[in-house]
Amino acid sequence: MSISTRILLGLVLGIASGLFFGESMGALSVVGDAYVGLLQMTVLPYVVVSLMAGLGSLTYKEARLLALRGGGLLLLLWVVTFAIVLLMPLSFPELQTGSFFSTTLVDRPPSFDLVALYVPSNPFESLANSDVPAVVLFSIAVGVALMGIDEKGSVLRALQVVSEALMRVTRWIVRLTPYGVFAIGASAAGTMTVDEFGKVQVYLISYIAFALVLTFWVLPGLVATLTGLPQREVASAARDALITAFATGNDFVVLPLLTERTKEILEKHRMDDDEETDAIVDVVVPVSHNFPHTAKILSLSFIVFAGWFTGNELGPADYPALGGAGVVSTFGSVNLAIPFLLDLFHLPSDLFNLFVATSVVNARFGTLLAAMHGFCLALLVTAALTGRLVFSWVRILRFGLVTLAVVGVTVVAVRTTLNVLVDTDYDRGAVFDQFPLAQQGVDSVRAFRPGESAPERELPQGPRIEAILTEDTLRACYVRPTLPFAYFDTDGAFVGFDVEMAYSLARGLGTSIEFVQAPDGEGREPRIGEALDRGDCDLVLGTAISMDQAKWLDYSKPYLDLTMALLVPDHRRGAFVKRKQIERMQGLRLGVGPNTYYQRRVRTLLPDAELVVLDQYLEVMDGSRTDVHAIVHVAEIASAYSLLYPNWSAVVPDPPFQKVPVAYGLPDGETGWRNYVDSWLDLKKRDGTIDLLYDHWVLGRGAEPQRPRWSIVRDVLHWVD
Repeated sequence: MSISTRILLGLVLGIASGLFFGESMGALSVVGDAYVGLLQMTVLPYVVVSLMAGLGSLTYKEARLLALRGGGLLLLLWVVTFAIVLLMPLSFPELQTGSFFSTTLVDRPPSFDLVALYVPSNPFESLANSDVPAVVLFSIAVGVALMGIDEKGSVLRALQVVSEALMRVTRWIVRLTPYGVFAIGASAAGTMTVDEFGKVQVYLISYIAFALVLTFWVLPGLVATLTGLPQREVASAARDALITAFATGNDFVVLPLLTERTKEILEKHRMDDDEETDAIVDVVVPVSHNFPHTAKILSLSFIVFAGWFTGNELGPADYPALGGAGVVSTFGSVNLAIPFLLDLFHLPSDLFNLFVATSVVNARFGTLLAAMHGFCLALLVTAALTGRLVFSWVRILRFGLVTLAVVGVTVVAVRTTLNVLVDTDYDRGAVFDQFPLAQQGVDSVRAFRPGESAPERELPQGPRIEAILTEDTLRACYVRPTLPFAYFDTDGAFVGFDVEMAYSLARGLGTSIEFVQAPDGEGREPRIGEALDRGDCDLVLGTAISMDQAKWLDYSKPYLDLTMALLVPDHRRGAFVKRKQIERMQGLRLGVGPNTYYQRRVRTLLPDAELVVLDQYLEVMDGSRTDVHAIVHVAEIASAYSLLYPNWSAVVPDPPFQKVPVAYGLPDGETGWRNYVDSWLDLKKRDGTIDLLYDHWVLGRGAEPQRPRWSIVRDVLHWVD
């Protein structure tokens, strides 16, 4: 049995084991990690010695030819892949709504430091940190220097010996691949959830389909057309390397294998007549890893997908910018390139989180494609430098026509499949209805909507805490319904972070609870203070601490520190990233709520901005008003509104405005009641309740009940609970 067959069998058995035994197979992730670590052990040393030896054995003329022809062939692969990217939207089904679900506050992507990535100021540090581009640049520099040294034979022989030793170690490790792949497959299949799959299956299915077309038809077909090598043989020659790359999700670890398989197929077809051929392969495979490969270019399809899904489809005028900026940005990490491109094309940057979610699956097919890219590029460049490229316009035309047919069939097949599988309707109003209560409430709960009158309440004289216990009712006031802290869902239930905190307080008191809207209007703070003093409220939920308000009410200890932010149209997010940019804006109109605390803070922080007091933020976000450029809020609340309106984004400028401490508003002078609330808050911090509820309601973690991963042993055979 060949090694590639054994690897494939290991992968299939691993996936089957994961589906059968479920989450228990997650323990095998340690074995998989150890195997990947063994594979990585020899890669960087191999890259160093192979590049030094390969380049050092060339002449300056040969090296210049390598750069010119290799660069031209790499550009050809980019063009072919980008053409596929532009054809992918044809496979997308008709969209029934322009809205899109988004989940988190978007942070600024980290800056892309080309110098740190590519310049090896300390080569040993670059080796220790696995900074591959810097290591490659150092190795190329030494290899180029060796070209001009006459007495280099002994050095090259030593490097070749070390290279062969590292290759032998890699071959020994490859023998363990079936077992490592089994562990990786079992762990992934046993623990990977499919919660995100339904949201992004359009992109998942289309990406996978076109990645497979590129891997098994386009790239090997291009090699066959230009070199005369049999296409089927090209597609299968690196089978074990492809399977290993797919299973591990890492194309870097298979560079030695790709080098060996390239040399084998060249030797089989007598295309390695001299040592120059081996030197070319030793250089091309590792060097190509540091340039955008076809999998990175294919990832640009996410920008096309994002435009389609938000109703802002890219037009032909956008394609040159996508191609130019996309290729340049993918010289670094794709996780840096995608946020940049989303901003460039005025697309909701919230979508980057979905790109990360899809990468759990797509990265496997991306590494498969990246491995085939390295293999095929090495064959093409070697053939070009040894004079074996064959330009037959008949063969090129035939390959082009067949490829168009294959891509056309793929487009139709994917579109038909997606039309059946995908429901593109999105009920924006039900987004937060998916959040069941993290904890159950109190036996008796009454929640009065805004405008509803609560029963008159006359508390007995004496300390407030004794009155609450006597009445057997805690009355909590909210200023206004606010996602995700206190709001009415579509079923009429009053839910949110502050609501559940109030439940916890009522449970500690052993009382029922009522939720009532706090009085509003002119002089809102004095009216709230009067309501607290009268007993209309025992506490006010989610109050920003302000010294002015302290004239009329007392505060508990702060239980959260929120971050002041701006809610801006998503395509203008980049204009609000820096504080200095905001301060220089002319005619800036900022929407603020009726809370005078925020109004005063904004006037202090941005004195030149014009403030527009809003009763409802949604009138700006839904497009009813266009005279407001941004809305001032806290990031935790602003991000929740961006869930409902994905064309808006929460931005925390750099440097941040300030933290906003949030506490409970309490009746002035009620020391016993305040001490009780403070002690309760200390307890909730220490027992993890506040963190649990914050993760649930603000960060959206565990919004749906966690169920054991589906498995045959549990859900079919019922052998375990």
